[in-house]
Amino acid sequence: MGETRPYRYCIFMHSGSYDRVFQAMSITNVVLATGGEVHLFFSYGALRRLVKGHTDDVVIEGEPAFFKDEIEKNLKRGTLDPISEMISIAKRFGRLNIYACTGSMATLNIARDELIDAVDKSMGLVGFLQLVKDADKVLYI
Repeated sequence: MGETRPYRYCIFMHSGSYDRVFQAMSITNVVLATGGEVHLFFSYGALRRLVKGHTDDVVIEGEPAFFKDEIEKNLKRGTLDPISEMISIAKRFGRLNIYACTGSMATLNIARDELIDAVDKSMGLVGFLQLVKDADKVLYI
């Protein structure tokens, strides 16, 4: 009898907007809590979230100004978790891999040592697409 692998979500993270990254991390933590595995591929705006000291920056794209104020208020109150904490929680499950897109790193002039320790590997799109081939669900955020 062969072992089966956990169901796999592959998530392409393109946007660095706080609400979108927060949503992706919420999905990630639910998938992990229910026995799945998650592979997150951070590129362009999302990649900036992985730069040390910028993970929790409240940057909002395409929403009214009051939305950013509400996010900041809820973070201060503790009713909304910082993204860094959500990543930390997700890493504890042991079935999360975070990848930094090498093409985006080159485009944005971001070196590997500038990234947070939670990043497992730098890889190109071709490498990530190999993981996507065996995914049960693929999301683009």
